[in-house]
Amino acid sequence: MKWQWLVAPGSAIYLVPLVLLAGAAVVLRDRSATRAVLRWWAAVAGVCLLVAASKIAFYGWGTGVRAWDLTCFSGHTALSLAVWPVVLMLLAPQDRPGWRATAALAGTAFAGLIGYSRIPLGAHPVSEVIAGLLLGGLGAALGLQAMWRRSLHGTFLPAIVLAIGVSVVLPPDRVVAFSSEKWFKKIGTALAGTERPYSRKKWRLVTVTTTSRGLHM
Repeated sequence: MKWQWLVAPGSAIYLVPLVLLAGAAVVLRDRSATRAVLRWWAAVAGVCLLVAASKIAFYGWGTGVRAWDLTCFSGHTALSLAVWPVVLMLLAPQDRPGWRATAALAGTAFAGLIGYSRIPLGAHPVSEVIAGLLLGGLGAALGLQAMWRRSLHGTFLPAIVLAIGVSVVLPPDRVVAFSSEKWFKKIGTALAGTERPYSRKKWRLVTVTTTSRGLHM
């Protein structure tokens, strides 16, 4: 399987606009849903901020748990899980709770597949994907709780489906490139007052070196 196909549907450059569009469609259908949509948006924003904070902290100060090979949350994993279950659930009719639950489970499975893809792609170790699943799971729980009794405005349904389709079937070589990592590195080094960001490779070597010394003592 070409795991690159799962890069776009887990990327913030596609998922954030999708969340905003879906939320706007819900509010257009029912103005009383504004507070629920804001709660969902807040949950997604919280996930994004925690992912960014974990990466900035690593690049600036080298934070992490070496024993677990954990430096940050996997952003693709966390954001996918916070978004896809809710968006797919919103596509199902309000009066069909079984359909909505199935759609939410399908979104969860899809997000899990996106998270797993980060491992063979070499983007994250297992520990960071698990951390992303835990964070994204919290975001999904909050989003589903807020939006369970809401659904999309029919006028926006084709646009939402089109947005989902584009993010899922877009060929890997046509994915819009947006490297958030370089910005995390710049912010981290600026805040820490260092010239260079921490390197994952060198950070991991500390564990190997320390273990090797311990074996020879």
